[in-house]
Amino acid sequence: MACDESARGSADAFWTSFYVVLVISFGTILHPELKAFYRRGHGGIKNTVSAIDTILATAFLACLRLAAAWSAPRSTSTSSNDGHSVPFLVKLRWAAPPGIFVFLVITLSTWANFLSYKAYAMLGPCELIFVWIFARILQAEERRIPFCRDLPAVILTALGSLFFSIAEVTGGDRTGFGAIVASLLCRACQALMTVSLRSCCVALKSSSQGRVGVLEITSLKLLVTSLLCLPYALITEGFEPWTTLASQEFWMDSTSAVLLLGSILITMGFQWATVGVNAGLRSPLVAVLLGTLQPLTAVILVLVFSGSSFCQALGLKRRDSPLEIAGICCLVVGLLLGGLGALRRIQTRPSHPRSQTLEFLEHRGGT
Repeated sequence: MACDESARGSADAFWTSFYVVLVISFGTILHPELKAFYRRGHGGIKNTVSAIDTILATAFLACLRLAAAWSAPRSTSTSSNDGHSVPFLVKLRWAAPPGIFVFLVITLSTWANFLSYKAYAMLGPCELIFVWIFARILQAEERRIPFCRDLPAVILTALGSLFFSIAEVTGGDRTGFGAIVASLLCRACQALMTVSLRSCCVALKSSSQGRVGVLEITSLKLLVTSLLCLPYALITEGFEPWTTLASQEFWMDSTSAVLLLGSILITMGFQWATVGVNAGLRSPLVAVLLGTLQPLTAVILVLVFSGSSFCQALGLKRRDSPLEIAGICCLVVGLLLGGLGALRRIQTRPSHPRSQTLEFLEHRGGT
């Protein structure tokens, strides 16, 4: 019995590390990869590419779900709570809100990344501000916590966003203002997506009618996203992008073809890993580290790329103005303060006799 528990703990630790590495890796390389694709003259089909990414990711994950159900032993599938007894409409009701917010995040991040990858990546820490606001509005437990607890991190992040935004807008870049607005709206939707996805995972992973797995939650969420991305792409770009992607000329450009296929694989992996982090992991510490490292890695990547041969491919422009440097420093320090504050809360928080998964998800939504 002890050996079984030890083996289960080792397996959980492995999957924890695996999901975290995937989320950070895919989340870091997705947008520079897409930016390189846009810079090769394909910016006019960006919404169509988003629709293709989500549709193929949905189909692939649905096939994985069916393959897993088919290969599972009949005795195991009939004796375990695997979510089959949960009505489809119930599952769709919980998966629809995060799917809608994912669509908004994809739409806004695509537009912001198209205008300025630098602005989009640098304003990543702003999600801390929106999560703090939404948590106090939507969670009664957060409202009972002293108002000033996270205020230093929020103020520093807000100041950093302000300084960086002013530097971008006054730096002579015509797309600066639009990129800033789209990036901030994207982070707000991302915070709402985190909260709604957490609620979805808590409800479906602890349902009295059966536990719904990571693959099924991801498939349903992406199904909703795909059903929104496809008409949006057709309305904004028409059918011409589909003709372009079906042409031999496009596929003769090996770089463009590789970037397109790469975006599909990255989207699939990122969405699956994100739900895995929210639904399957157990440690609140993992959530804090992930919420801190992911935007920090994106900021570091921009700084590294700005002085490399990738600078032109990603449309990065080095300004190094005092206001921009001050903004970046405030953003990084605010992000680190938010992470340290969350770590202190984990250490001082009294333990309650309840599910560790629910505890993890609370920290994930609150950081």
